[in-house]
Amino acid sequence: MKLTQGLAPINLRKLTPKPYLSQLIKGLLCALIISGCRPAPPPAEDIPVTPEPTATAPTNTVVPPPPPPNSYLAHLSPDAANQLASLSIDIVIPTYLTPNMTLANYGVGTEASNPYYWLVYRDTQNRCFAIEYTSGGIGDISLENREPLNIALFGEGYGLYHGRFPNGDEGALPESDLFTDWLPGEDGFYRLIGAGLVNSQDYGQGDCSNITVPEAITIAESLSYLPSDIRTLDVAPLKPEALSEESFTP
Repeated sequence: MKLTQGLAPINLRKLTPKPYLSQLIKGLLCALIISGCRPAPPPAEDIPVTPEPTATAPTNTVVPPPPPPNSYLAHLSPDAANQLASLSIDIVIPTYLTPNMTLANYGVGTEASNPYYWLVYRDTQNRCFAIEYTSGGIGDISLENREPLNIALFGEGYGLYHGRFPNGDEGALPESDLFTDWLPGEDGFYRLIGAGLVNSQDYGQGDCSNITVPEAITIAESLSYLPSDIRTLDVAPLKPEALSEESFTP
């Protein structure tokens, strides 16, 4: 007896699974519908751009004040420098000055067609020295003590004299002083002198006292020519090391 006997035939098409294409389309449609319902993101806020500041020219130009009289090279004012330049010779000046030392007086001129000049410096303690120039007629004088000088402008072999004046058989004069040798240049002779000679000259100064011997050496060794155009000078005298008065006889 067959088991299939009496049974209706099976419809195989109904048992076949449905294709996935329609399901995929439905899924895409649902996704599109859901995304369309979401609110749109807010627009990005514009960030303001701050412009860079631009430099503007000042409305009022401030003119700096003129330099003080003592700020010039060797404390020579433009008028003094012009008078010295009018001599048409090499002008020797100190490029180092002790603190509070200023140009107290100066003289420029000619005698019998021979030029001369002198520069007197004085500080707040009434200590003085001067730089002198003459075109000739120098003499040799000395004092009790002599210190060697090494002046870059004139070389070696010259000295600074200090102490009392020898006066033959009469001994020494009561006052002490200091000065250098006459230093020869192409146009004449130069020297540094101390308070004794400054007071005895008609330099418009009185009651001066001497600077120290170490200070005089430092100033003498700083002597240099005044350039024809002081605007081109690049001289910045270095501050000397601590000056010591040891080994010097007053």
